[in-house]
Amino acid sequence: MPQSISKSWVSSLAALVVLAVSSVAGAAEYPTKPVTVIVPFGAGGSTDLMARATAREFKEFFDQNIVVDNRSGGAGTVGMAALAREDNDGYTVGIVPAAPLVNQPHMRKTPYDLESFEYVCQLFYSPQALAVKPGSQFDNLNELVDYAKENPGELTYGTPGPGSLPHLAMEQFLQVANVKIEHIPFTGDAQGATSLMGGHIDLYMTMPNVIEDRDFKSIGVFSEEPVESMPEVKTATSQGFDMTAAWWGGLVAPKGIPEQAKSRLVEACQYTVDSERFQKTLNDLGTLVQYRGPEDFIEHVHAVSKTNGKLINTVLKGN
Repeated sequence: MPQSISKSWVSSLAALVVLAVSSVAGAAEYPTKPVTVIVPFGAGGSTDLMARATAREFKEFFDQNIVVDNRSGGAGTVGMAALAREDNDGYTVGIVPAAPLVNQPHMRKTPYDLESFEYVCQLFYSPQALAVKPGSQFDNLNELVDYAKENPGELTYGTPGPGSLPHLAMEQFLQVANVKIEHIPFTGDAQGATSLMGGHIDLYMTMPNVIEDRDFKSIGVFSEEPVESMPEVKTATSQGFDMTAAWWGGLVAPKGIPEQAKSRLVEACQYTVDSERFQKTLNDLGTLVQYRGPEDFIEHVHAVSKTNGKLINTVLKGN
């Protein structure tokens, strides 16, 4: 081999080795700086608490600061739009609940859609449950349905607001049960729960922690299995109504983040859901840990978006 060619070959090989080593080193380094977590709701709310519990575990896993950035407004759409506009370098992600993803794009024109994001993992889940006012005659869903059929227009139910997950869950139940009950919307759980406590409405669809905090009676929970904190409450499915409904969410990022960053974020998600501290935090908040990896997560998001889109077109738009 000529000396000039030999030197050239050796130089090229050395360059390839350096490149390979650099690539491996780069893969091991993410994240090399703090990661920002956008939360599309204000501080102190359910989503914010989920984000801060997650950030604590991520900080430990990555040994990097995790900055929680609350961007509230527009029922979550302001924060989601901000996340969609961020650089897709893996250093800005979001902890988001389902509604801004699967509901809001069907209700209004949003500057993002389902294809604007990478779906990293689902982390939390809280089934919806139906509470009744104090002194209610109903002990189960079948008694409620029978009464509603015999007394049309008499009963009322409340939710945290039109187009919210509890609203759509209740409307889905009414479709499955083939009954009509008047909807009374509120501006949040505090107002709605207070109205139920005062007997101003007959029913309220919400999460188990709201029911437990107010010591309400529940006649059905819309989960696949009974909820540990309310073992006496039967699931809707076991009562003959084939449906589930929940408040849930997880970690998403701007579309197109590096595969290596996404892979590391998935590892952080798995570390988080295995953490006893994280599990206890969610349990204390009346929420369950539910993990879905990227493929299952995106499939679930699309399925629920399709179902809720149909409900929104029927219930809110009259189509």
